[in-house]
Amino acid sequence: MRTVSKDKKILVSASLSCADLLHVSDAIAQINASDIDFVHYDVVDGMFNNCFVFGDLVLEKIRPICDKPVEVHLAVQNVRPYIEPFARAGADYIAVHYEIDDDLEDIFAHIRSAGCRPVLAMRCDTEMPSDFVKLASQVDWILKLMVQPGYAGQHMRREAVEHIRSMKEQITANCLSCRIQADGNIHTGTIPQVCAAGASILTGGTSGLFRQDADLQENLRRMKEAAS
Repeated sequence: MRTVSKDKKILVSASLSCADLLHVSDAIAQINASDIDFVHYDVVDGMFNNCFVFGDLVLEKIRPICDKPVEVHLAVQNVRPYIEPFARAGADYIAVHYEIDDDLEDIFAHIRSAGCRPVLAMRCDTEMPSDFVKLASQVDWILKLMVQPGYAGQHMRREAVEHIRSMKEQITANCLSCRIQADGNIHTGTIPQVCAAGASILTGGTSGLFRQDADLQENLRRMKEAAS
């Protein structure tokens, strides 16, 4: 299992669904050659949100050519049947949503037993829950969506920034080690506010990392500069 560095102040992941999907192997090669910290791999089942994104077969094919850790984001309603197939396909981290109707602590244990590390995801409109501290103490980071999952080109939801701020306050107050990841409409114009709120992992997509006016490494440099 590959792991993400815990030493860097700011981490950047590449949202693979926002890359050129007609040339995925080229996109992976560019990511490998860059200073990107890990790959963010979206899985959407058509029920958690009304679209479909990626499956385990694609991950299985790209894993041998991808040098970076892979975070699989399971934006699905019934998460349990997905854990083992995606672990076998090459996931290093598996993110599951707070909003699903299941025992999250048991799911975290299932993810660990499959050889991966758990991440807790929350939709953009989900406020910090009452059991946040208990759950956050069991994961590597919190994946906070800043837009609705599955669609590129949306504008960041302002309330999601405030949710990050509230979560960061609780993480600090309770001396937790987990980070907060911001995913959705993350670019040089929005990075300062999400970082100020407490995010230290930035997921780059269409509007940031995969902008067409520069190459991947330059877009990454711009994102990190905006975070400093």
